[in-house]
Amino acid sequence: MNTQQPSTTTDIRSGTLLEQILNPAKPPALCPTCRSPGIRAGTRKTKHGRLPKLFCRPCDRHFTDTPIPRKQYSPATILQTISAYNLGRTINETRAHIARRCRAKVPTSTIHSWTTQFSSICTFARLRKRYSLSAEDSLESRVFDHKQKYKFSFHRLKTNIFCKRAFPALRRYLWKMLEECPHDLFQRTDGSRCSDGNLPGLKMKLDQKDTNAVQLAKLGLVLAKNNRGRHEAIQSFMLANDSATIAVEVPVFLHPHEAPDLSISGALTGHIDVLQVRGNRVWILDYKPEARKERRAKYQLYLYARALSVRTKIPLRRFGLAYFDDRDYFEVNLSFDKILYDEKL
Repeated sequence: MNTQQPSTTTDIRSGTLLEQILNPAKPPALCPTCRSPGIRAGTRKTKHGRLPKLFCRPCDRHFTDTPIPRKQYSPATILQTISAYNLGRTINETRAHIARRCRAKVPTSTIHSWTTQFSSICTFARLRKRYSLSAEDSLESRVFDHKQKYKFSFHRLKTNIFCKRAFPALRRYLWKMLEECPHDLFQRTDGSRCSDGNLPGLKMKLDQKDTNAVQLAKLGLVLAKNNRGRHEAIQSFMLANDSATIAVEVPVFLHPHEAPDLSISGALTGHIDVLQVRGNRVWILDYKPEARKERRAKYQLYLYARALSVRTKIPLRRFGLAYFDDRDYFEVNLSFDKILYDEKL
């Protein structure tokens, strides 16, 4: 029997492969030959993905700086493997998928070890063991052209588990948007966007919380190819691996007669970054790259909740609102008894 294991199967408590990805050490990148500090010189495409390329002036040579040194597999390969498995593939199917996509031959024992090590953050792994699902049937997705491309997706299994009894109207709404989204409302020029909302008269306060959304964002960012791909990378990772996340880029809209207090002239539209169900509430989350500096995200989240409440008849008090990045997570608490609607968009 072969007892050798790849170095990446290190126990999370001792070497913590997860911690190395979440909090990579930041020593100066040194030339492996002369140990002089390297100068950034773009990126290099390798079998482990794109890695930072550096230049050593004394040696007049380039070298590559790896985020997890002396590891057999890149962080991107590890995280894509976990996502592939949690989306419904068997261990063997996951192994074949990663071999095609990442050109990496990962032993089945290593895949099993990774899913176990990352289960504290990628909490869907617990549900994955209890329910059977296939990669073909786990997600429902459509790409909507609403002045720009939005990939609306929801997780069928999680939607059924968390919405069937508690929020059946939300489940029906997601299926309806898949086939009957009113695209013309999102393409018109006479409407308003939730992201442009400014309601300074709305009473609300912020609470900073410690949740796994921050860690999920850190992991998702590893898979982002560039800054423009940050939202999609985080959303896709959360949808595949977080137990509470049921949908991403959810289109919502509100007609003027449905909210006369907002004084909007045309339809109010928007796309919810992340939709969750947890603690018997529907949570609307927005990813903001500089969350700590945000000042208007709370208004945007409120308008999302207002629109989704009208569409699903779920009372506003059953919504939770939060925005986050890879460092901070803020919950928005509304005073529902004294909400002011006087301000105009």
